[in-house]
This record gives sequence, C-alpha cells and structure tokens, in this order.
Amino acid sequence: MKMDLEQMRRAYEGLSRGDVESALGLIDPDVEVRDRPEAPDPQTYRGFDGVRAAVQTTVDAFDLVEFEPERFIEAGDHIVVVIRLRGTGKGSGVPVEDRIAHLWTLRDGKAWRMQVYSDPDDAIRDAGVP
Repeated sequence: MKMDLEQMRRAYEGLSRGDVESALGLIDPDVEVRDRPEAPDPQTYRGFDGVRAAVQTTVDAFDLVEFEPERFIEAGDHIVVVIRLRGTGKGSGVPVEDRIAHLWTLRDGKAWRMQVYSDPDDAIRDAGVP
C-alpha cells in the first residue's frame, strides 16, 4: 500500500490518542527517526521499537502532552507534517507550546525516515517545496 496524505492524517489522529500501533502499518520496518538536534539528548531511533521509544520519550517529558497536526504537505517522496505541540512539563508544571515539523521520507510507499525540525520552514525547504 502506498502512503498518501489521508493515511498520514489518520496515523497522526491515532498518535494523538496515544495509539502508536495504528501508525506502524504505514512505516517501513527499517524506519529511522531522528530527534531535532536542539533536543536535550538528541537520539536516532530505529525500527518499530524505536518509533515506540521516540513517542514514549516525548510523552515521558510531560505530565500532559498534545500533538495537533496543523498542515500536511506532500512533495515527491516527502511528506511534511507541521505540528503544534502543547504540554505541561513533568515535575515543573511549566506550560510548553511550540510549532515543530516532521519531515517524512517515503520508500516503496512506506515511511522509512523521519527528521524532527524545530522550524517548520526548514522542513518544508528540505522537502524541496518552493
């Protein structure tokens, strides 16, 4: 099955409900997920277990976290997802709100690489969108 924007939207709907498993059918088993370099401890996660760990790392940093996809942009072998991230810092109680982006690279119809960006414009540029 070739991934399209509607499938990506459904995957993010599942993620927003905490259902990581619903997205795995769209992801290549050899997927690589890379944190934004500015993250406190940037990691590269691999495979389905890596996807689960990446999501859990984000969830663990907050008492409450919400991902709200604002925009999906398709560009050849790439899909950019611009996300509004809201949460309350675990322990600190400090509210956090940020706009980030996920740049997905597709291979054989599945998502096989994802880079997190602090600036959505950088993700859009790297996807080759004019």
